[in-house]
Amino acid sequence: MEKVQKYVNARLMAVQAVYAHEQTGENWDKVIFRFTTGETGGKVLKEINHQEEEVVLDKADTGLFKSLTQEVANGQENIDNILRSIISEKTDYNRLELVLKCILRVAIAEFYVNQDLPTAIIINEYVDMTRAFFNGSEPSMVNVVLGKFAKTIR
Repeated sequence: MEKVQKYVNARLMAVQAVYAHEQTGENWDKVIFRFTTGETGGKVLKEINHQEEEVVLDKADTGLFKSLTQEVANGQENIDNILRSIISEKTDYNRLELVLKCILRVAIAEFYVNQDLPTAIIINEYVDMTRAFFNGSEPSMVNVVLGKFAKTIR
């Protein structure tokens, strides 16, 4: 179970790194370095006893974190075009909240990075992550978007 949690943490850290890059415009190599050295990221807010507390994530799988983040860095324009084409049916991609865009970018990257991982696992991981950030229809949207994307590449 510990190995699975390291993968979950790596995915969340990759989303945090993509978000940090978007917010700061910092060079991808610097962002990745800061996250892998623990200088930045690796923390989440969780509700504990009805109060939000900062919780440090257990060690993440550094290989998966780097692979996902580098895939987004190298292919962001392509990933964004894929997402625009899928999402444009219902909403404007440019109007999505940045956190949601980052989740979707990393999820699409994982389809390329982890080609042997079953589609259902990838989709479930990112739908669950989306639930941690959003209470509305966003998890369903992530499910639909990733399902449509998966049909085009698998």
